Amino acid sequence: MPLSNDKKDGFENKIAGVVGQKMGVDISFFWRPYIERGLTRETFDNHECQILLGMPTDYPDLLTTVPLYRSTYVLAYRSDKGLNVKSMDDPILQKLKIGVFQQSAMRQVLADHGIKENVDLQIVSVDADLEPEKQPWRQVQRVVDGKIDVAAVWGPFAGWLKKKGEPLTLQPVNMMVDNTPLEFSLGWGVQNTDVVLKLKIDMAMEDAKDEIAKILDDYGVPLVKCSNCIVEGTLPSRGVLQQQQGQAYEDRYLTVQKTQQHTAEASPDQVVTRARLEAWLKQGVDVNAELMNAIVGADADRIKFLIEKGADVNKPDQLGALPLGAAASIRRTDLMQILLAAGAKVDTEDIDGMTALQHAINVNHVPSIQLLAKHGADIEKGTTKGYTALEIALSYGQFFAAKALIEAGAKVDAASGPEKLTPLMVCATQLQPQQRLNQLAHGPTPLVLAEELIKRGANVNAQSKDGVTALMIAAGQNNAPMIGLLLRAGADPKMTSAAGKTALDIATEAGNEAASGALKFLTSATPAPSSGGPKSTQ
Repeated sequence: MPLSNDKKDGFENKIAGVVGQKMGVDISFFWRPYIERGLTRETFDNHECQILLGMPTDYPDLLTTVPLYRSTYVLAYRSDKGLNVKSMDDPILQKLKIGVFQQSAMRQVLADHGIKENVDLQIVSVDADLEPEKQPWRQVQRVVDGKIDVAAVWGPFAGWLKKKGEPLTLQPVNMMVDNTPLEFSLGWGVQNTDVVLKLKIDMAMEDAKDEIAKILDDYGVPLVKCSNCIVEGTLPSRGVLQQQQGQAYEDRYLTVQKTQQHTAEASPDQVVTRARLEAWLKQGVDVNAELMNAIVGADADRIKFLIEKGADVNKPDQLGALPLGAAASIRRTDLMQILLAAGAKVDTEDIDGMTALQHAINVNHVPSIQLLAKHGADIEKGTTKGYTALEIALSYGQFFAAKALIEAGAKVDAASGPEKLTPLMVCATQLQPQQRLNQLAHGPTPLVLAEELIKRGANVNAQSKDGVTALMIAAGQNNAPMIGLLLRAGADPKMTSAAGKTALDIATEAGNEAASGALKFLTSATPAPSSGGPKSTQ
């Protein structure tokens, strides 16, 4: 408790009950310790359950529902203690006896702030159902009983006792630290292939929104602000830590890189000064070779100086690389601007047949793409095999670059390559990343890009050389989320390819259960069964 018990008294039991009613199914429960190995393998594969309750919505091995709520860890202490902790660096925390769970983010946070000796550790147990005193919420009861001063626990444990009338103050800690996640969005998890069940649950949760909100309030669950949760919450949110970590990716792909400065560690012989360059040039050093060296070294001053000395900004080096492409490949728009101002041609191909724009796409760098487009680069110019720049970006998962090209006016319906695929068809081949950081590393998701293409007029029913549509490709890739998007946008599931196959035919023949299930569910609106409903694991 307060999550669940075999009497179905927990708030997860109650929420499952109301969601089951909305779906018209009976919910049965199966309990299994989360700390045992093979959580998903030993439940889904053994057919012990179809749903895992209370799962983080970014859990990589599951397909998760829309988040039900977002909560946080708290410091719970008796209201009559006169405590007012506002920071993990508060000296009072060094003097108090603080209870914490063995495998808990709060234990790490306390240790990071030097709070170790005064910690009362509760050991993880696999038999807490048989010995209730081992359950995590008991730490809060120890605070109530005066055995410890503070419990650093998951908020719902403390909120439950406070709601029952215990004299407790709860201090959320999610805003107190920067580098450790202390707030999480929770939902339900199903097998990655069970898209239809996820869709049904999502709709039922939305229908049960008011009932779920009341249940969470009845149990005193501290609710953090969450715009995409069924119940939004009011407590301040630091935001998803992964988004903060993703800032590093955005800095790399979305910002103009700064000119490299000489470091204090550089020895004098490592620093190329104008005087040294003058001496080398007098000795007969190739000024164009030095220009490429300066670009590799990201040295703007050297580049300007060498251009003044006659370096040709359009001359390839001995390996066939061009200065503008070399600067684009290291994401240095400042260097590109210098070269463009000196007359560098934007659409010249290097020995590999690549333009500067294609180099910018390869490194997924938006400012470089924007700069080249501003200077007249041909954003439709593709490869020798006829693939457009946008198709290249989409095919290789360079999604920041793809979005930049779309925004720069790339044709959203251009059929390219031998197969005559449109950008939307290529999007349909791209599966959603299972882990959020993988997504942040590449940019907008394939679904977001597909939505943008459709918004700009992409034909959802366009056909390739073989008569294949984006919907058929999504079916062949088992890409259920893309199927949902395309059908909502007007994709025709009855269209057939040159081989006479519909999207459902393709999914069925490939054994793609997620795709075929999504097609059947979304095109026929089959009602949920009235009995024999899903079993959930606690």
